[in-house]
Amino acid sequence: MSETTVSDLTRPSRLPINTPHRFYRGGTRILAFRGLDIPADFDDHRPEDWLASTTRLFAEGGGGVTVLDDGTTLVDALAADPDHWLGPDHVAAHGVEPGLLTKLLDAGERLPVHSHPDRAFAAAHLDCDHGKTEAWIVLDAEPGACVWLGFRDELPADELAELVEAQDDRLLEALNRIEVSPGDALLVPGGQPHAIGEGVFVLELQEPTDLSVMLEHRRFGLEEAHAFLGLTVPRALESVDRGPLTAEGLVALRRRWTDVSGSGHALPERAAEFFRAEVLSGAVGSPATGAAAFAVVVAVEGQGHLTTGSDEPRTTEVARGDVLLVPHGAGEVRVEGELTVIRCMPSV
Repeated sequence: MSETTVSDLTRPSRLPINTPHRFYRGGTRILAFRGLDIPADFDDHRPEDWLASTTRLFAEGGGGVTVLDDGTTLVDALAADPDHWLGPDHVAAHGVEPGLLTKLLDAGERLPVHSHPDRAFAAAHLDCDHGKTEAWIVLDAEPGACVWLGFRDELPADELAELVEAQDDRLLEALNRIEVSPGDALLVPGGQPHAIGEGVFVLELQEPTDLSVMLEHRRFGLEEAHAFLGLTVPRALESVDRGPLTAEGLVALRRRWTDVSGSGHALPERAAEFFRAEVLSGAVGSPATGAAAFAVVVAVEGQGHLTTGSDEPRTTEVARGDVLLVPHGAGEVRVEGELTVIRCMPSV
């Protein structure tokens, strides 16, 4: 790879769509948001757009890694110039790994009840440094659409095992049901059982793994080795938080990202240990700015300009649905015009 090519790759760039085949349906909202036509032969099992991904699917073919426009994987691009992409402080602390997976997710049907291991369980039983704490930033939702998060009441281990064996509606009914609308944001800590309902479209930030314990799996045709991460069922169920997640606990996991004026955090404070989501909302004559960072920048409202750097500023026209990958070395970011973006970034 030539020096010129490396330099070109590390400039702010538009990310191509990256929708690996999944076991559940969805995807039309992703194409509509991205401004793409829905082909006549559309595969409706592509409900996730993996943005700036260095992560592979646990199963289902193992795809998911982002390939840039010139055919270079993001993994190779980061390795070629890690300080520029990620910043020297990040590289010193974490190496050549962003520590973040960002997605657009369109639930064309209700997702199964499932959970993700936390870091301690992943390290102890899956030989992995990351669990899969995640967060949902709701961009669109049909009226009355909902998600489910956490068991309402304490569920003894034997009762959880019984519900998982039965594979009936009692699993979903045991969870907190939460109606959502555009502007909501929820943090989903590792271990908390959850499901996303049909008609919900989210920008998702998560730890960079595809580790899921599928408590509800038979109706989706998932084999047990996939559903339980190759572990025994009892061992896998040890990763599940059996509750209760109280009303007070739920409040601490929620935020309205549309309440941010100018710039501010989209997610609850607890998220900062794992990742950051910063809202930058510009207005005519009143730009919003953010510090240099490796970031997936998703334009969620309006249109305007995004400028990076100060010595040699680069300005890009941006409108709702655009997705940019901005390296740390691009410098400070400035958003101008009637434009709102969300910068998805690793933890500090």
